[in-house]
Amino acid sequence: MMLDFILVGSSVRIALPVLQALHCAGPAHCAVVGSAPTAVLRWSHLCRQHVVMDFDQDDAAVHQINLLAQQHPRAVLLPFDCEAIRFVNRVQGRLRLGSIPVPDLATLNMFDDKWAFHQFCLANALPVPLTRWIGPKSNLDFDAIEAELGLPFVVKPTNESGSHGVQIVHSRAQLERNILGNSAYQFSPLIAQRYIQGVDMDINLFAVDGQLRAVSIHQPGQSYIDFLPHPPLEAIADAVCLSSRYNGVMNLDVRLASASGEVFLIESNPRFWATLTSTVDCGLNFAAASLQRSSVAELPQRLVAGRSYSRHPFLRPSCWWQLVSDSTEKGRLLRAKAFDLYSLGQLLLEVPAIVKRRLQGLRSVAASP
Repeated sequence: MMLDFILVGSSVRIALPVLQALHCAGPAHCAVVGSAPTAVLRWSHLCRQHVVMDFDQDDAAVHQINLLAQQHPRAVLLPFDCEAIRFVNRVQGRLRLGSIPVPDLATLNMFDDKWAFHQFCLANALPVPLTRWIGPKSNLDFDAIEAELGLPFVVKPTNESGSHGVQIVHSRAQLERNILGNSAYQFSPLIAQRYIQGVDMDINLFAVDGQLRAVSIHQPGQSYIDFLPHPPLEAIADAVCLSSRYNGVMNLDVRLASASGEVFLIESNPRFWATLTSTVDCGLNFAAASLQRSSVAELPQRLVAGRSYSRHPFLRPSCWWQLVSDSTEKGRLLRAKAFDLYSLGQLLLEVPAIVKRRLQGLRSVAASP
């Protein structure tokens, strides 16, 4: 069995949707070269082989990947998270496999750091909330920050993802309790940012040499994601790519102000993202797009409509017929999620919480007059 794709990275929550997206595009034999946490993907039928590597040992990691390259010379390398993209940049020229487009190290570091990204946006007249550099938490001065940013304001580390360390501060007491007096809060460096009252939105994109090749705008709901047309955000996506000569996929967090309708860029994720398969579900496969070598003259692929549900297919009776009858990417995605051993294991872990929520809902209905 020859491998088609070799995924590299250490984040399971990103590796799995990339595997699912590749399998939706067509028959795909995939291996994952990752750290110890990604070894759980051996339980997934989407991952034919797993190799543990140490991202701090470049020589050994290059040797492991090149051994796979000898056996599977036509495979394509997919660095799916920032750690893997940094590794590929460090060992550029030593790997014997071709890679999907990825940002160079300086560009990656700029987009992966919230303060550096903020400075990039200011330099290119892109809309961002008023933001203040803090550094260590000992520099947090409630009075000075309130005077500049107002209340509430957001405190966040510059170098974390997944909302780790993010605090929305409403009062001095909260700042003291949750950050300054909290010995477990050791994130650094920090920034403080004006809180934008509104709704979250996301820009997803793929670019080559600064040319936008694929784009979607979505708004997350409680258990679904809605895709919608939004020309101003598409224009921002284009400007971000052109200004940075960006290569690869990226996800941008956006805030839409309720009062004014203004949009603000909050942070960027210069890699694949955890909700990747929602775009596949609605007709745009960014993993497949990253493998294409389309002409620069071609218009970017756009996803402007659709709703993707996040619940497991077994919990959505309305899609059961598609599980067995749909031969499109949508049907293949449902099957990749529904009949995968690793995904089923994750579902079983969620069952107690699901049952608890249902019981609470029934009690609330019974208690209402």
